Amino acid sequence: MAVDMNKISAVADILRRIDKLLEKNENSAEIRELTQQLEEITGRKNIDPLQFRGFWTYTGAETLAEELLMPEPRIMGLSDEQIFEKVKKICLADYSEAECNYWIKVLGLETGLEISDYIYFPDTKGLDFNSDEREITNAILADRK
Repeated sequence: MAVDMNKISAVADILRRIDKLLEKNENSAEIRELTQQLEEITGRKNIDPLQFRGFWTYTGAETLAEELLMPEPRIMGLSDEQIFEKVKKICLADYSEAECNYWIKVLGLETGLEISDYIYFPDTKGLDFNSDEREITNAILADRK
């Protein structure tokens, strides 16, 4: 799932600028203008700039920009084997951080489960902490709603 690097750079720059303004507790016309630019580039509507405040404490600007440029997660009707392939790629870190977050959300919608618990904390789901991708997927498929 490739996202245009120029758009990532532009969105990351806007996010950094918004964050700096928010750090100064400014709710200015400049923030509104930057938010409008963000909406235009990403194609998303009604973006609340406050949701990005201090984003650097949990992710990088480029990762957040890539996430904003990805399509909204939705149910795709993935087969059991496709679910396994997505889980495998997440477990093997074959995706970027943004792609990983996207597919975790998609898998959550597909299954009705908190997928990150199965992948990152399998022991909380009755699995061995060192479970492999197939064991994790089997548990997801057995527990899906």
